[in-house]
Amino acid sequence: MKVSKTHIAEHMALKACKIGILIAVLANPAFAQRNKGNIQQSLDWATGIVVDGKLDEWGDSLTYEHAIQKFNYHIKNDDENLYIAMHVADKDRQMQIFAQGLAFMVNTNGKKRDGPTVYFPVADRLAFRSIMSADNDDRPDDMRKGALAAIRAIYVMRFEDILDGQISLENTYGIHAQAALDTTDALCVEMVVPLDRLGISVVDEKEKLAFNVKINGVMIPGSGSSPAMMRRGYGYPYGYGYGYGYPYSYGQQGPSKPREEPGVWIMAPLAKE
Repeated sequence: MKVSKTHIAEHMALKACKIGILIAVLANPAFAQRNKGNIQQSLDWATGIVVDGKLDEWGDSLTYEHAIQKFNYHIKNDDENLYIAMHVADKDRQMQIFAQGLAFMVNTNGKKRDGPTVYFPVADRLAFRSIMSADNDDRPDDMRKGALAAIRAIYVMRFEDILDGQISLENTYGIHAQAALDTTDALCVEMVVPLDRLGISVVDEKEKLAFNVKINGVMIPGSGSSPAMMRRGYGYPYGYGYGYGYPYSYGQQGPSKPREEPGVWIMAPLAKE
């Protein structure tokens, strides 16, 4: 069949039009947002937040998500503190958190680079083993509840006035965190970090700060809620999680570190009342 030059020209024009529409759609921020998850674009003002691992006062606000790591989050501030809430429904990711922790980092220069970081939870391996021992009459059936009961500390890095390392849950630095399982079987975590520990305040004129939220370390295929994996030592092949992503065993040198999951970056100034 003979194809006319006019038909060819029309076909090429239609193809060019389709390509143009596709490029426009892909360039649209809303489309990009859906592809990478609903990422928080600005901080909200916090009122009445109690850091207890229960997210009642956050209402339905945890709509922001890290699509790859499968959790929802929300960052807020008032005139004294930064607050973050995280909601993790995926059980494999929950077990990764118990083994390696969540990380909340702030770069006060607005750069996607390292800054003061809070890691939580930090559980005590011996306490966990005791809680989950067959000799313990009160041993929980759910290993996650045993892990929650064994949480003993928070780990901090790169704060100017706090040495890198573990701090007590009941510390005097104003950095606190709590975790709990809710009625939907999701893991809920809340953290609070005083603004003065970061050297910032709501009256600053900084146009932008950088916040990073992630599940720490790397995901181990086939791990998570598997009882067999958990009975092999609780905490994956690297010990209790603080070898990859955390400092190697609290400062000890370890093997070469695999690529860490990057987390989600939020670039925004502090909210003002």
